Amino acid sequence: MRVLGSLLFIGLFLAGCSDLETVKNKDEEGNLVEQFTRRKADYAREGLYRKFYPSGKLQEQANFHNDTLEGERRLFYENGQVQIVEQYVDGQFHGPYRTFYENGQADVEGEYVDNSMQGVWKRHYENGQTMEEVQFVDNQENGPFVEYYENGKLKAKGNFREGDNEDGLLELYDESGELERKMECRMGVCRTIWTREEGDITPAPFPGDSE
Repeated sequence: MRVLGSLLFIGLFLAGCSDLETVKNKDEEGNLVEQFTRRKADYAREGLYRKFYPSGKLQEQANFHNDTLEGERRLFYENGQVQIVEQYVDGQFHGPYRTFYENGQADVEGEYVDNSMQGVWKRHYENGQTMEEVQFVDNQENGPFVEYYENGKLKAKGNFREGDNEDGLLELYDESGELERKMECRMGVCRTIWTREEGDITPAPFPGDSE
């Protein structure tokens, strides 16, 4: 008898004398929603996990150990292209992290260490050109950054401090890659000190500085 109101049908396929069993969850139309293996004793997920779009296309593939994400996890667009590739150790981000546009072109790439963004992270335009490169320390922008226009020309370069705060010299460029403006920044507050049209400029003091 069909149970009214149930959105998922759970089919258990026992693997002989194994300690594991395979679970297949289906929607009310009978479409496979997800499939995974779990321990019989405590129902903890163990091994391969897969999730599907209503069309039947693969949406997610991951691995579990002791009900915790372990190793590589992939998310997919419905057209089959990879959307995200990430690595886990004991349920936390650790290792390379990459995202992609629906056309397969790389979008974001970086590295996690113990669940924190570390090192240089890059983002790309959909045409493949680099959009920006930013140094991260413990999940915050901290260090040099460079930005580019979609045509590949330099757009800006400077330094971040304790997050998205420009600090020190900031240089801005036009779409042809020519230097247009220089600014002196302090924790996200910036003062123009040079422009292509005017040359050197004496900036106003930063808040708290003496006149």
